[in-house]
Amino acid sequence: MIITFATQKGGTGKTTLAIAFANYISMLSQRKIKVYDFDYQKSFFHKWQEDELSETPKLYNVESVDEEETQPFSDFETLIQLKESEEINLFDLAGTLDEKYSDLLIYSDFVIIPFEYSDVSVKSTLVFINMLGLLESEAERIFIRSKYDKGYKYLNQKAMDDELNKYGLLLQSPVFKRNCLQTINTRKMTYEQKYAVKKSFDELIEYINKTLEINL
Repeated sequence: MIITFATQKGGTGKTTLAIAFANYISMLSQRKIKVYDFDYQKSFFHKWQEDELSETPKLYNVESVDEEETQPFSDFETLIQLKESEEINLFDLAGTLDEKYSDLLIYSDFVIIPFEYSDVSVKSTLVFINMLGLLESEAERIFIRSKYDKGYKYLNQKAMDDELNKYGLLLQSPVFKRNCLQTINTRKMTYEQKYAVKKSFDELIEYINKTLEINL
């Protein structure tokens, strides 16, 4: 299967959530996990390389997809093989609109879209949804509130939630703003980090299992 973390705007915590999800699912699933860092900044890959210095066993491999290596993910047969694989193929894309991501966004099983309720994030999320529509993407769209401040009253929340629910699944459980997630690595999760994402990721995993009729 292909699970892709993608947005149209950087700074929403996309890569942090991608790392957290890869860690979290690796603790629950017997399936092999392979991560592809398709972001030009290579934050996921560099963090994984940095963690190689740790004595803690690695949970999964991360492959950096360079500009000249994007062709394999523009090949229909390769994408279908990844979709039909029993492995969990997790992609982290850049927070930008780029034609090189088109085929991957079309054929992903799930596109996970982190967002915030800031005006900039709201507008860019709606632009990204529109792009997925123009691509006629077959992926299930899952929206996850990122860096959510429980004590803040977001005036645009209801309108935004109503709009997102038209286009996919909006997870009921947000990922709250937590300092512990800023120190996450690719080898383990602390109790605080696991607690910060547990409700959101359990809801996400339940939806994936139900949609594909499998058990991750």
